[in-house]
Amino acid sequence: MAGKVRVAFVGCGGIGNFHFGHFADNKIPDAQIVAVCDKVEERAQKAAARFGATPYLRWQDMFAKEQFDALYVCVEPCAHEREDGGMELAAIEKGCHLFVEKPVALSMDYANKVLAGLTKKKLIHAAGFQDRYLDFAPRMKAWLATKEIGFFNGYWVGGMPGVWWWRKRSTSGGQAVEQTIHTFDMARYLFGEVVAVSAFGRRGIMENVPDYDTEDASAVNLKFESGLIGTIYSGCFANAFGKNGIDVFCKGGKLEYTERGGFKAMEPNMTIEMKTGNDYGQEEDDVFIDAIIENDQSLIVSPYSEAVKDLEVVLAANESMDNGGKVIYLR
Repeated sequence: MAGKVRVAFVGCGGIGNFHFGHFADNKIPDAQIVAVCDKVEERAQKAAARFGATPYLRWQDMFAKEQFDALYVCVEPCAHEREDGGMELAAIEKGCHLFVEKPVALSMDYANKVLAGLTKKKLIHAAGFQDRYLDFAPRMKAWLATKEIGFFNGYWVGGMPGVWWWRKRSTSGGQAVEQTIHTFDMARYLFGEVVAVSAFGRRGIMENVPDYDTEDASAVNLKFESGLIGTIYSGCFANAFGKNGIDVFCKGGKLEYTERGGFKAMEPNMTIEMKTGNDYGQEEDDVFIDAIIENDQSLIVSPYSEAVKDLEVVLAANESMDNGGKVIYLR
């Protein structure tokens, strides 16, 4: 690709600013943010001023007036799919490479349409699962590959995010879909494909929260293609007394993964401990731009296709919760 990669953003809020930090101060010299869009004018104007980009309040206007090579979609989960078509499908029609923050949709139909379009046009695609770029992740996966695993427990337990859309199942998908999906993605990265899901959720702990209708806590049981079993817990009631990560119980060993912090692998006569040593978010965005320049999808560790598989698992968890723990078979 000649010249800099021209990048546009839809969404200039919290996760958009996470990515803006990786483009600021010429940290990615081969890319330039040329246009930004947000329904909150102040956010769009602020981001535009930061990068010398053109601000928009409607992504349709941005698409009509701007030329860009890649699009970042950093919107609330309910904003992806629209009756008149979504921004991802419009980007594909425009021939743009695509980075979509998680969860990439709230329906499998839409996510599969986007994936089919990306595949047909051979566009570079990535999703916002930055944990796959942790420098110790391959080492952790390699250690587990040498062990006979009995089961694992995963956790995303903490407080409730303050954004308006998070507290409603219809706009966020619920905690398992919107937040704990990072833990489900890491479990799939470490253990392979999920073939069956059974889940239970509960309410009644969170009180006096306006417009709140999602689960306070959930437990999702997973069976993997390999036969491995595990449970992933979500909770938004714990505040400072939560836990994020995965504990893996093996024959002759145990591994403790702390979300984005590090891991400790223990055997009778040896302990391996590694802490995060890289800026995994920066690496995630660096790799996306590099993949576009080199036209090499294989560089990306968190492609949209993997995000679609994660979505299938967490939507199955919701379906199971809503049906008394019914077992949902994926394959």
